[in-house]
Amino acid sequence: MKKLIVVDALALAYKAYFAFANRPLTTKSGEPTSAVFGFVNQIIKIIEEVKADYICVAFDSKEPTFRHEMYDLYKANRSEMPEDMVPQIQRIKDIVNSLNFPLLIRPGHEADDLIGALVKKAEAHGIESFIASPDKDLLQLITGKTKIVKLDRMSNELEVVDEKKVRDKFNFDPVQIIDYLALVGDSSDNIPGVKGIGEVAAKDLIPRFKTIEDIYERMEEVPAKYHAKLTAGKEAAFLSKRLATVDCYVPLELEIENLTPPSPDWEKVRELFEELEFRNPYIRLRKQFGEDAGSQKSDVGEQISEGGGQISEDGGQTPEEEKIPQTEKSKEDFSTRYTLIKNTKEAGELAKRLAKTDLFVFDTETNSLDTLNLLMAGASFCFNNEEAWFVAINPFTASGDLFAADLSDRLDVNDFIRIFRPVFEDPKIKKVCQNGKYDIAVLRSIGIKVANFYFDTMIASYIIDPDQKHNMDDLSRKYLNYSPIPLSDLIGKGKEANKIFDVSLSLLSKYAAEDADVTYRLFQKLEKELTKENLEEVAYNIEFPLVRVLEDIENTGVRVDKGVLNNLSKELAEQIEKLVKEIYERAGKVFNINSPQQLQKILFEDLNLTAGKKTKTGYSTDARTLETLSDTHPIISFLLDYRTVSKLKSTYTDALPKLINPVTGRIHTSYNQTIASTGRLSSNEPNLQNIPVRSDFGKEIRRAFVPRDSKHIILSADYSQIELRIMAHYCGDKRLIEAFANKEDIHRKTAALVFQVPPEEVTSDMRRKAKEVNFGILYGIGAFGLKTRLRIPQNQAKEIIDNYFRTFPGIKDFMNTAIENAREKGYASTLTGRRRFLKNIRSSNAAIRQFDERAAINMPIQGTAADMIKIAMIKIFDYFREKDFKSKMILQVHDELVFDLLKEELDDVLPAVKELMEQAMPLNVPISVDAGTGDNWLDAH
Repeated sequence: MKKLIVVDALALAYKAYFAFANRPLTTKSGEPTSAVFGFVNQIIKIIEEVKADYICVAFDSKEPTFRHEMYDLYKANRSEMPEDMVPQIQRIKDIVNSLNFPLLIRPGHEADDLIGALVKKAEAHGIESFIASPDKDLLQLITGKTKIVKLDRMSNELEVVDEKKVRDKFNFDPVQIIDYLALVGDSSDNIPGVKGIGEVAAKDLIPRFKTIEDIYERMEEVPAKYHAKLTAGKEAAFLSKRLATVDCYVPLELEIENLTPPSPDWEKVRELFEELEFRNPYIRLRKQFGEDAGSQKSDVGEQISEGGGQISEDGGQTPEEEKIPQTEKSKEDFSTRYTLIKNTKEAGELAKRLAKTDLFVFDTETNSLDTLNLLMAGASFCFNNEEAWFVAINPFTASGDLFAADLSDRLDVNDFIRIFRPVFEDPKIKKVCQNGKYDIAVLRSIGIKVANFYFDTMIASYIIDPDQKHNMDDLSRKYLNYSPIPLSDLIGKGKEANKIFDVSLSLLSKYAAEDADVTYRLFQKLEKELTKENLEEVAYNIEFPLVRVLEDIENTGVRVDKGVLNNLSKELAEQIEKLVKEIYERAGKVFNINSPQQLQKILFEDLNLTAGKKTKTGYSTDARTLETLSDTHPIISFLLDYRTVSKLKSTYTDALPKLINPVTGRIHTSYNQTIASTGRLSSNEPNLQNIPVRSDFGKEIRRAFVPRDSKHIILSADYSQIELRIMAHYCGDKRLIEAFANKEDIHRKTAALVFQVPPEEVTSDMRRKAKEVNFGILYGIGAFGLKTRLRIPQNQAKEIIDNYFRTFPGIKDFMNTAIENAREKGYASTLTGRRRFLKNIRSSNAAIRQFDERAAINMPIQGTAADMIKIAMIKIFDYFREKDFKSKMILQVHDELVFDLLKEELDDVLPAVKELMEQAMPLNVPISVDAGTGDNWLDAH
């Protein structure tokens, strides 16, 4: 039997990276190589042991998959890739390409699905497959012809996992791993599972009932102790099964016979391995491919040795001082003196020194991340490279808490306020932080208002490269070659933050003072970097001033009427009940609507509808599939409505009341400045930027957002078609500019020109199609995408797009120029200079390259729109303070600002908001803002 090796590249790379976490590998020049070396070492070992006829390397793509569409929180808890691992992934791809190994990557698909489809294809050809991966999700693919192989890190021996090993460990067949994960979930992918059902319960249930469908259909046989948990988690179980199931039916256009790797490009391999200082791996590869390794050994070895790197006997790379980790060695450069302050005399002396500075860094230590419910444990300061201070605080004395006795050796919080408030509130002294929005909020909680907030190192990192990691530890390692003390050293891994009051003062002082010290050093480097890259405008005119605006919005919060939400929840429940009856009537029977398997049977067997994409468990019933079937049977529209209404109920009407702060009576979201690569803000806990507006029920949710009292009303101010206007500014197309200048209906105007009819003859259908094109062009939509959106033949979609570009030739020119500029520079930028790096814009892989090409078109437009509303927010905030208005900005949602408006200020505030928004960033087309007021957000909008 012929053999195939399929490599799960990212999984192997991550395994290698973390295997060397305690002694990371680098070349003499400092390039990190842990993931690359570990990946290469595993691949070589597997090739040597398996001796396969075919090989293929699978990679995940960056784009969201159907799982993200199915479940917004899929993989949401995953940390970003470590900064020093990012360049190693490209090195791995370079090595794979130099070895001429076939590379399998497909936009919108995970490597797991590509691997599943490939091994099933191999099985059909009678080929035995060996999947190189440590991922437990892939155990479901194991059959008599497919096995998992992985390298044991301790013994360096190859472990082969077959059907017997799975049965021995789990007591059920490999394919039932899907049902196992449906019950227990998977924290790494954020698959929820059934709450309260763990491994023991799952291993009890799966062998008896085989599948979760059987479990729920035979509940009377299930032990009573599981009933409540299974019933409550039914929806989560079926969702988890869909998420955990590998899609083995992804269409693959490659043939197995083409996976025989041709001879490697040894010149490229040698060049790469010399740069990476890998000697033995190169020799082993030459030997494996039947090349003359002997003559190469001394030649390559000498060249690598000249680079200064040491090579271990087993072919691994070791640091020059292996017994002294690089982080420890680097600490010698940090000769700062850290001082612990515990009394008023020492605190007063420090405050006097701070008062004489032009700038200082500060950082706070607290027992919680909830800025509305926390206690300060202290504050640290730094204003030069020689000293840092930590002021230990007893926050309990003000309330007379008995716990205060345990902290009697610390500065009373009231004394801290009295001594340090003058320097914090001095507008002449610049303040610097890492994630300053939080520290400003902490000081607000004790009555201190921070003046002249000048620089945020976290945000500076985001401005320089939005795709890198911005936490202090990663920035310190990157820019200072230094690893700070981790928080886990103080409170332990997984411990609660309130344990901070149990930490010894000496350790807490060192940790906190180091934070201020590191932040000061980062400030010095990042300040220069911003100037060097001409990013001062984005930093000093937009992002840094926005910090105080967002902190104020978050602190203010927004009032939500629980009664409205409760009533709407009841209406939604009634609507769900009606939809269920409609679905049952059209199905001709009662079934579990949330069960994909039962729904498949209803749609594709009982009703004989045309099946679409097939998955491991049958034909897909996801939203995209149902939408393609919407015209084929009445049941489809009811199913889509059922899913929409169910999500509205669970996500909003039932969830929002639980998020109301019991003290303020309002919801306080948290805005993120460093997430979206385009510069757009995002929000979480809760995400108020995803409040739905398309459906009638979705709009009704906005009715629950109300002013603080009867003296206030809600004001909504929304940019009108701002991205199209920015497009017109960029492209300079005469017809487009003329339409905006004349205040024409841009979609009707577009329809008239594209379909070549007078404006008065434009139908609603024509206008709808023109609108889809207008907005779709901003995101690089093609004929296939337009065909899907409009549900028209692809040739008709192509004709519409061709007519569009003939009508607005300036747009096509802009798109081509945007791609060329990004290809030349490696990034796309906004009118203010904000950048988004496009690392694959020159890729030879068309699918990967086209994703970055679309981003090159969209970034200047969406990013400029983000900059514009941020500038408007800053100007409005400053204007409100200047005029001492009592009205408050309470929400930012994409292109819209929402205000809690004091009624008596209406005549002053509304025109001022419109004017400041429209003049935030002048373009060569007029900017229009639609503004309205009402007793709730819906009526105002």
